[in-house]
Amino acid sequence: MKRSRNVKEGFSLIKKFLEESGDNSDYVRSFLSIDLTKPDDYDENHSIKTRYDRKIAAYKCMLYKAGFKPYKNKIKFPGKEKINELVKPNSPINPYKEISYEEACIWFEEAWKNYNKWEFFSNYKKKEGKEYFDEDIQSILRMLTKINKPGSNNSISGFLKIRPMAKYHTNTLKESFELEILKNLRKGKIVIIDLSQGDEEIQKVYSERICEYIFNDSMKRFTELKPNNFIQFYFEEAHNLFPKKEDKDLTQIYNRIAKEGAKLNLGMIYATQEVSSISSNILKNTQNWFIAHLNNEDELKEIKKFYDFEDFLNSLKKFSVDTDKGFVRMKLLSNPFVIPVQIDKFKKENQNGL
Repeated sequence: MKRSRNVKEGFSLIKKFLEESGDNSDYVRSFLSIDLTKPDDYDENHSIKTRYDRKIAAYKCMLYKAGFKPYKNKIKFPGKEKINELVKPNSPINPYKEISYEEACIWFEEAWKNYNKWEFFSNYKKKEGKEYFDEDIQSILRMLTKINKPGSNNSISGFLKIRPMAKYHTNTLKESFELEILKNLRKGKIVIIDLSQGDEEIQKVYSERICEYIFNDSMKRFTELKPNNFIQFYFEEAHNLFPKKEDKDLTQIYNRIAKEGAKLNLGMIYATQEVSSISSNILKNTQNWFIAHLNNEDELKEIKKFYDFEDFLNSLKKFSVDTDKGFVRMKLLSNPFVIPVQIDKFKKENQNGL
């Protein structure tokens, strides 16, 4: 059950990555529409169980081809004796028993290459009134084999589309990273997530995924009248993650945290040099401000919309290395006015006092 859940959660990350890439290829759109959710009648219906297990196995083989290392190099799934023999006549591959991922890939690849050629598949369709490989598995097999249509010599990118994601995968965790992070936060621990080395799109995907997971868990606990401990998010270079000013979609996770986080005991602290590029919805819900130096007219125009920051525009634009270090204009929820303050550099010997 745990493994199945992790596969589904991992697929949601891959979906976000592909969606962000803007690839509109037919086979990519088809792949994005597959459903890896375990059916409700999985344990009662043998046919549904067989098809689902085969689909998950094909998906895992596709990941394997893309460079995702499996938890263990063995896999088994429901095959068919006739297909086993056709795939490798001299030494049939029987996926009912545990086989290597390499053998499993061969099984699916040969079956898909010959899907319109082997009589077994056409006879099955005549007898059962449906395809042996349903639409979901066919979409996965296109990615796995890089063959869009059986019998075609035209190659597609297939699993290469998701290969950049492989470097962010680990086969050592026993549970999803989102759950591990959440468990630590519920224990009151500090979790530092370094996404600085990742690609920009990967940073967005992982950051959103983690935030959504924590937010959804907090909302679930809220609706079930369970207590939520306080969790504080910290974001560096927020302009690289948050929705842009012109983005009108208020359902994005950062907008939701800014607007609904208080009732869920979720707080958000963010740092940015580009206030003008951040969603106005987030700025409107920002209650505490610390403004140091801005040398851009666009940023100043954005800042003057809030509270009485307009009175400080000239001083915000002027900056002296000698006199303005640590000098900020501060607006707190507990204070109705913006006030200028000088913040001392933190020193280790002062860690027990102010």
